[in-house]
Amino acid sequence: MVAFPPPLKKGGTIGIVAPACHGCPAWTDKGKALLEKRGYRVVVHPQHKLRSGQLGGSDKARAGALMDMFADPSIDAIICARGGNGAIRIIDKLDYKLIKRNPKPFVGFSDITLLLNAITRQCGFVTYHGPMMWNFAHPHNPRTVTDMLAVLGTGAKENWSQAFKVVGARSGAAEGVLVGGNIALLQSLIATPNDWSAKGAILFLEDTEEPFYRVDRMIRHMKHAGKFEGVRAVMVGEMTDMTDGESGIVGKDQKPYGHSLRQIFTEVLPPDVPLCFNFPCGHGKYLTTFPVGAKVRLKIKSASAQLSFTRS
Repeated sequence: MVAFPPPLKKGGTIGIVAPACHGCPAWTDKGKALLEKRGYRVVVHPQHKLRSGQLGGSDKARAGALMDMFADPSIDAIICARGGNGAIRIIDKLDYKLIKRNPKPFVGFSDITLLLNAITRQCGFVTYHGPMMWNFAHPHNPRTVTDMLAVLGTGAKENWSQAFKVVGARSGAAEGVLVGGNIALLQSLIATPNDWSAKGAILFLEDTEEPFYRVDRMIRHMKHAGKFEGVRAVMVGEMTDMTDGESGIVGKDQKPYGHSLRQIFTEVLPPDVPLCFNFPCGHGKYLTTFPVGAKVRLKIKSASAQLSFTRS
């Protein structure tokens, strides 16, 4: 278990940075207006406008912008503009000693999974798997921003608990450190200095736009690597826009993979742990915010899940 960073207070300053794909000014403007309406000051780093192919400028520029945000004492929390790809190119270019000296809420998901895990592992404080400017610019459930601000600490009590609609495969209760994120990115961390462990943990998994056969291959690799040994419970996200077939899309003369996503997960994950599907921790319209690295409690029933933690 790791420590929580200082909570974001109402009226605090939120910094926006694009450590993966380049920012989209129109998207960020919408997100900025939404957060300002909630009573926050929002500062967008100039790097947000840089372009290098799909990325938000050079690796040096993206790493430097993130370091600027952590080093700046006027910035109280950092939210990523978007995910996409490119975070792995800067994971070894960050000054983790500086980040550790300046703990603050850092929020993102999808490709940002890499940075969440690296910062929590190397700096010893909770990071947040949650919405980005991309979410706020697209149709989303208002609960997305409400959850984020509550979990980051704004106006929240010491104890946080929330109920969610899910599809429960195996009911039960568990307690442990919360780990997880995007499946493809978690796979890319295996056998690196920022590797992760689900032993004694509550694991959450999500992905989008992946063929069924690739999901099967990725989580079976995780199983062979021992990643599910000792896990206490598993939450699977919505798995949006997934595809099927030999090349990813069922077309003429192509056969579907033959195993549903639910079958794939239930075949591979340990059979004796609580398990649910459709948890709002992915690319859907409702994305809740998870404190990665925090000790949490989870109760899964047939149609609901209760997640809670104590901020300390």
